[in-house]
Amino acid sequence: MLLPSAMLAVSAVYVIAGVIGRRVQPRNRIGPLFVLVGVGWLLDYTVDDDGSFLLLLVCKVWPAVLGHALLAFPTGRLRTWPRRLVVASGYAETLALGVAFEFERQPWAAAVVDAETPMTAFVGISMLGLQLHRWRVSSMAQRRTLTAMLGAAAVAIIAFVVWEPVERAGLQPPLVVLMLALSGIPFAYLAGLLRRRMDRGEVADLVVRLSGDSRRDGVQEALAATLHDPSLRVAYWVAEQERYVDVDGRPVALDSVHTRVDRGGVPVAVLLHDPVLDLELVDAACAAVGLALENERLTAELRAKVRQLAESRAKVLRAAEEGRRRLERDLHDGVQQRLLSAVMTLGLAETVPPDRARALAAEAKQAVLATIDDVRAVCQGIHPPVLAERGLHGAVRELTALAEPRVDLTLDLPEAVPPLVETTAYYVVAEALANVTKHAEASRTRVVISGRDGRLVVEVDDDGRGGADPVHGSGLRGLSERVEANGGTMRVVSAAETGTRLRVVLPCGS
Repeated sequence: MLLPSAMLAVSAVYVIAGVIGRRVQPRNRIGPLFVLVGVGWLLDYTVDDDGSFLLLLVCKVWPAVLGHALLAFPTGRLRTWPRRLVVASGYAETLALGVAFEFERQPWAAAVVDAETPMTAFVGISMLGLQLHRWRVSSMAQRRTLTAMLGAAAVAIIAFVVWEPVERAGLQPPLVVLMLALSGIPFAYLAGLLRRRMDRGEVADLVVRLSGDSRRDGVQEALAATLHDPSLRVAYWVAEQERYVDVDGRPVALDSVHTRVDRGGVPVAVLLHDPVLDLELVDAACAAVGLALENERLTAELRAKVRQLAESRAKVLRAAEEGRRRLERDLHDGVQQRLLSAVMTLGLAETVPPDRARALAAEAKQAVLATIDDVRAVCQGIHPPVLAERGLHGAVRELTALAEPRVDLTLDLPEAVPPLVETTAYYVVAEALANVTKHAEASRTRVVISGRDGRLVVEVDDDGRGGADPVHGSGLRGLSERVEANGGTMRVVSAAETGTRLRVVLPCGS
C-alpha cells in the first residue's frame, strides 16, 4: 500500500508543479511538460504491458519528456542545436525500445533491448554535460536560476542511468530511492517560482530605496540589486541627439537584450539586462522606478549636452587652427608671392627706359588683379558669397539647379534662420550633393529643408548604391563635426544597394 501511494505522490508532485507553472508563466512550456511527466509516470506503473503499442509508447515516453523539460529550463525552449539533438535522441530511444518490445520475436529486437543501458547512459550523460557546461558559462543571474535545478537534475539523471545496470546485476535497489531522486526536480522548480514571487516583493522596496534623504544608490545600482543582475545597465533617451546615453552622457549601443521604458508614449530609457531575467518582473521594476528614471534621464541628458559641447568646442578649436594654417598657407603661397612679384616688377620698371617701363607696369597691374582674384577665392572659402547675397533659400536652389542627377527640392524655411545655421545647412547640402555626384551613381536625389519646433531639419536622400561611411569619410566626418559644433545631430543611413539617407537637425530659434 505504501509503494502505490508513493508512486501516486510522485505523479501528483509533477502534475501540481506543472499546473502552478502553467498558471504563473502561461507562455512557458515547462509547466505542460511536467504535467506530461507526471501522467506518464503514473501510467507507466499502472498500465499492463499487454496493452496496445501506442498506449505503451505513451507510458514509456516520460523519461524523454523529463529530459526535454530539464534542457529547456528555464525558458521552455531548446535554443541550441546540441540540446535539440540530445532531446531528439531521448525520444528516438523511447521509440526504438517501444518498437523492439512490440516485435520482440524479430532477430534485431534483442540487440535493441540489450543496447538500452548504453543508450540511456549516453543520453543521460549528454544531458548532464550540457547542463554543467551551460552553468559554467552562465552569468551570475543565470546561475541563480539554474543552480537548484541543476543539482536536482544531476541527482535524478545519475539515479536513472545507474538504475538499469544495477537491476541487471541482480541487485534490487529500493524504488523509493529513484522516486526521491525524481521528486527533487519539481520541488526545485517550485522553489524557483517561489523565489520569483519573493523577487516581486522586493520591487516594492525600490521606491523606498530611491526616495528620501537616505538614498545612496542610483537607479542602475538599485535595479541591478533588485533583479539580481550585476551586469544590468540603464541607458537614457536623448531626443535632441536621437540616441541613448548612460548616466554620464556617453553614447550606449543597444547590443544586448534590452527592455524599453516609456512614460506617456515617450521613450525614457532602456534596461540592458541578462536574457534569463523574467520580463514581467523587469516591467514591474521599471514601472516602480518610472519617476526616478525620468529624473535621472534629465540628468543624463544634461551631461550628454555638456559632453557634446566640450567635444564640439575641442573640434571647433582644432578646425579653427587648421583653418588658420590653411589661410596662412594660401596667403603665403598665393597672394604674398604675387604681391612680391608685382613689387619686383615695379622696381625693375624704375631702372629701364620709359617704353620698357610701361610694359613692366602693365605686367605688375595684371599681377595685382590676379592677386585680387586669389583674395576673393580665399574669402569665398570662408563664407559663400551666394549665401550672403540670396540667403539660404536662393543658395540651395542654385546648388540643386546645377547638380546632377536631377534634384527634387522642398523648402519650408522659417522666417528667420541664424547665420551659423544657414551656413551649416548650406554646406550640408553642398557636401551631400557632391557625394551623390561623385560616388552614389544615383538616378534621383531629394532634398528637403524644413523648420519646425525651433529646429531646422535638412534631409538629403538618393537611390544610389549606398555604402557611405560617416566615420571614415573625411567629407561626412567634417560635416558631422560642423553640425555638432552648432549643437545639432547628424544621422546617415546607407546600406549597400539601398541608397543613402542623410538627416541633420540643427537648433534654430523660432
